[in-house]
Amino acid sequence: MEGEGNDCAFMGEDSHPGAPLHGNSSILSSTFFLDHVGEVSLVFNSDGLFWEPINSPNASAMVEGEVDGDCGCYSNGNKRKHSLRKGIMQLSALEMKRPVGLARENIDGSICFGIKSRSKAASEIKLSDIYAVELSHHGPIHITNLPHATEHLLFGNDIKLYRFMVYGFIRSKNQLSQWIPTTYTFGHKDFRVCEMWVNKLNVFLDRDVGRPRNLLVFVNPKSGKRNGCKTWEAVGPIFSRAKVETKVIVTKRAGQALDVMSSMTNKELNNYDGVVAVVRTYLPSLLEWFQGGDGFFNEILNGFLSPRFKAPNPPTPSDFVHPADDNGDSSVLKENESAQEIPEQCEDKIPFISSEDQSTAKASYNISGETDDEFHILNQRFRIGLIPAGSTDAIVMCTTGTRDAVTSALHIVLGKRVRLDIAQIVRWKATPRSEIQPYMRYTASFAGYGFYGDVITESENYRWMGPKRYDYAGTMVFLKHRSYEAEIAYLDVGSDEPNLTSKRRHEDNMSELNTRKSERRVCCVDCKICNENSDPTSTGISSLTPHLYSEGGKWKKSKGRFLSVGAALISCRNDKAPDGLVVDAHLSDGFLHLILIRECPHASYLRHLIQLTKSGGSPLNFQFVEHHKTPTFTFTSMGKESVWNLDGEIFEAHQLSAQVFRGLVCLFASGPQV
Repeated sequence: MEGEGNDCAFMGEDSHPGAPLHGNSSILSSTFFLDHVGEVSLVFNSDGLFWEPINSPNASAMVEGEVDGDCGCYSNGNKRKHSLRKGIMQLSALEMKRPVGLARENIDGSICFGIKSRSKAASEIKLSDIYAVELSHHGPIHITNLPHATEHLLFGNDIKLYRFMVYGFIRSKNQLSQWIPTTYTFGHKDFRVCEMWVNKLNVFLDRDVGRPRNLLVFVNPKSGKRNGCKTWEAVGPIFSRAKVETKVIVTKRAGQALDVMSSMTNKELNNYDGVVAVVRTYLPSLLEWFQGGDGFFNEILNGFLSPRFKAPNPPTPSDFVHPADDNGDSSVLKENESAQEIPEQCEDKIPFISSEDQSTAKASYNISGETDDEFHILNQRFRIGLIPAGSTDAIVMCTTGTRDAVTSALHIVLGKRVRLDIAQIVRWKATPRSEIQPYMRYTASFAGYGFYGDVITESENYRWMGPKRYDYAGTMVFLKHRSYEAEIAYLDVGSDEPNLTSKRRHEDNMSELNTRKSERRVCCVDCKICNENSDPTSTGISSLTPHLYSEGGKWKKSKGRFLSVGAALISCRNDKAPDGLVVDAHLSDGFLHLILIRECPHASYLRHLIQLTKSGGSPLNFQFVEHHKTPTFTFTSMGKESVWNLDGEIFEAHQLSAQVFRGLVCLFASGPQV
């Protein structure tokens, strides 16, 4: 379809003389009126849309060119054109009377008698930042790059044209990680021109196979005064506009999302491009420094992984006794013994993909999913999204950089992707006297023992207090200052992250700490550490646990009385702890950070907590704090009771082991903008 005259050019033919607005050859170019701007030259190429205001020295020429009676913009075009010409003549007279030496203003361009020229750089929006394009009805376009006097002469500066809307986002100036939706409305006198641009843009958007088309959405309505439903109602139009079909399940009980995900057949799951959780959770003020409101997310995560992902149990030292020693389900290594890589001929025995009958499943690496009863965990198409509805959420903060529902929704509809480490935690004994019964859980953020487990346990006695029970319970546990005897073994693989505080004096550590601060490599968008030596097409177990088989790995132990034991896979950054527990933890490096807080005076522990609240603080720079970066660890309690806080839930575990699977799942996110 051809445009009229020189209104539109195709495939690199620019209707305006001069070089294109962008380096690549244009697919379309035309003259439009941009709402709240004015007449612009618009170019579309493979990178996106680029436009530049047309600064004509003769404003009346613009009126006679595009804004005339023939295009139907005005019912009495001749009268308005006459008024505009009269206004231009008045402005010319004022220009001649301007006193010599009265300089024009130059603020972000130049302003002369109400006519503001834009900066020379063309405005633009990348194709990857556009989530929808829609054709609109005949309506008003507001013009602002006309002289102020002319606006009044036009009886208001609105003209009526055929329009189309481009929906995208801009980054907040105050917080780069926060995305703010924005709409660009372009108007033209010819409906066919608008229709052609919309169709062409949509063709290019549809070619982006990474963008989701069908999503399963879980909404938790019971927390936060039904804020989950309100949040979904607020962001739902973004999904509708982006033509993303959603099946929404509003949960009615705890564990429902887990049951739905685990009971879905792989054929049903293959109908979706991902699953989204919308939830608001209240957390204890102290606990939320270390973990976020990720219980609902982890419920979905475990429902997704547990029936579909099978892998060996975590490796353990030789003196760590559990039934896997007899059947060979886990790798048992002697203390100071190096971990050996699993032979390639054994890798195909690990069923990453399984049929509906898990007991008879065989390994398959059909990434395309052509077989209905197969689903490949490692495929990059299926992702998990999390839309926060308030409170603190560690995973959202660490993967998008902000706790903002709209930003998360935009990440999802635009098909952003980031890989996330997942920890497999196997409980072997719940109590010292209980029988050995392996029980497995997955977590994506944090697991804690001691102080963390005591707070979640104590809060159960004050459920009548509502969310405030966590503040009260946290204070009571802090005042009790209980410590527990335990033994922790971890695999030291000689990573570039040394133990910062292992039995060193605070004074001697200051110079090393200052040097280390300058060398911190914080996880961010397109993180080099997360992408280093990462092969998303590999399906072997060694690709998920690369550090277990690195040369020189040795088992080491820490034994004694501990106030807390924490295992953080991500930094756990949030509003109250701007740097999180471990500032340079990464989303997909295959490591967890083991934080051991040994028995210490009350005041010392308080100083440690205060450091967590500071940006640029040093919470790990204490003599009683041990920090180990490891791919796997084991834990054995020496006491009668042992309670862990796993994703905000009570998890009794006298003996457990854990390992990290590098980048096991994909999220709808791009990483924080640092």
